[in-house]
Amino acid sequence: MRLSILLVEDNPADADLLMDSLTQDDGSSVWQVRHVERLSEALQALEQQPVDVVLLDLSLPDSQGLGSITRLQAVVPHLPIVMLTGRDDTQIAVQAVAQGAQDYLVKGQITTSLLTRALRYAIERTQNLKQLQASEHRFRAVFDQTFQFMVLLSTEGLVLEVNQALANVEGDRLQTLLHQSIWETVRWGYREVAQQWMKNAVAAAAQGQTVRDEIESCNPQGEVRWLDFSLKPLRNAANQVVLLIGESHDISDRKLIEAKTLETLEQERELTQLKADFVAMASHEFRTPLTIIRMAAELLEKYDDQLIAAKRTQHFERIHSAIDSMLRLLDEVLLLGKADSGGLHYEPFSFDLADYCQEVVETLQLTTNSNHRIIFDCSHKQIQGEMDQALIHHILTNLLSNAIKYSPDRSSVWLKLSCQPNQISFQVKDEGIGIPPQDQQHLFETFYRAKNVGKIQGTGLGLSIVKKCVELHQGQIHVESEVGIGTTFNVTLPRFLQQTRLEHSSLHESAQIDLINVQAGSN
Repeated sequence: MRLSILLVEDNPADADLLMDSLTQDDGSSVWQVRHVERLSEALQALEQQPVDVVLLDLSLPDSQGLGSITRLQAVVPHLPIVMLTGRDDTQIAVQAVAQGAQDYLVKGQITTSLLTRALRYAIERTQNLKQLQASEHRFRAVFDQTFQFMVLLSTEGLVLEVNQALANVEGDRLQTLLHQSIWETVRWGYREVAQQWMKNAVAAAAQGQTVRDEIESCNPQGEVRWLDFSLKPLRNAANQVVLLIGESHDISDRKLIEAKTLETLEQERELTQLKADFVAMASHEFRTPLTIIRMAAELLEKYDDQLIAAKRTQHFERIHSAIDSMLRLLDEVLLLGKADSGGLHYEPFSFDLADYCQEVVETLQLTTNSNHRIIFDCSHKQIQGEMDQALIHHILTNLLSNAIKYSPDRSSVWLKLSCQPNQISFQVKDEGIGIPPQDQQHLFETFYRAKNVGKIQGTGLGLSIVKKCVELHQGQIHVESEVGIGTTFNVTLPRFLQQTRLEHSSLHESAQIDLINVQAGSN
């Protein structure tokens, strides 16, 4: 489909040149050109048949200058017009565009590409302008019936008038709202911070500033809600501020979504960091045992017939020890994964804690291959309790292993077990390197290790596991440490299953009460 052009040009030579410029080498054209010599003829032609664009000469027998644009647009509003003139006058060009022309071409400087581009751009810009104006009209129609809250204030902050949306919300409070300072109304006067903010906003707007912020206010139901509030000055003909227009809409839902989004982003950031930490830890912790296994295997493969039995056994022991080290690491990772995904369950049963602790101490004393002395202190021969023995095992072995790892050779490590009618306490104490104060608050974070551990091997998983096992018992863990002196961990757990159930039930009931309160508040 060819685009139509109305060429308004009284000079036949110029008209022929322009039409030739719109004709391709093969004689064809994408343009359908109609030529007239006077503005009156152009107006008649436009009334009979619309066109896509007009090429308009500024100097016509019946019309001179920019008035031609106005006369054309009176017949066909929003008509794309490209001006033609014999003078390269920038001021005229600016005035022509201000009058509504889409472009400006100087005769004698027109090329085919320039002309074609100017015509197409004029059509496109006009179409865009029509769409923009249609969009603005739709916006105005919606705005005139806005559901946003609007209030008209004096420059002193007195409420003069409110729109229907706000009047509907205020209800019976409307009469008390009118003709008083806005910061004294219930919506803003409920809290000193909000009241002071509104006073400052009114003062700034009265000086000609536009104020906008997100701030909390109190609705008629007594709920604190977030508003996007703006206060704008309204000026008279003398440019003096005579009124203030306040506009607001409730953004509480958006603020809630933003908060949840930020929380989600923070969780994703933490997860990304967790993955990076895990990769770094795994690559470091697996490399050493794998190297040991490879070297031992290579020695056995190359020199098996030359090794004495004792040496061969030593290499096999190294392989088994390295494998055990990797298996322990995998077990810790899997256990932590189960805890984070909710797969680690609390399954208590009754057993003798004193006997079990003694067994754990003896096992560690034999298997740690260290010169440390583990001292078990318990004033009772038997202490019966209802706990998850597997979780207790993780708590004790991790705390005792850490105490041994970070203590000098041949030093002592203590495990003290004590009981009260309703709780059990474990205390693990060492004479080790201690934990710097700045690291103590991060001890139970996954993969976190204190800055003073040096080259001592470790994954940063043990205390995370301990913390989760303690939490599953509904217990508590505290640490006291001094650098160079030693560290003491105190773990307190409910002694019996019924007590733990009551604590779980109490937490559940508390959550239900909170939920009921929230629901009551929202109603």
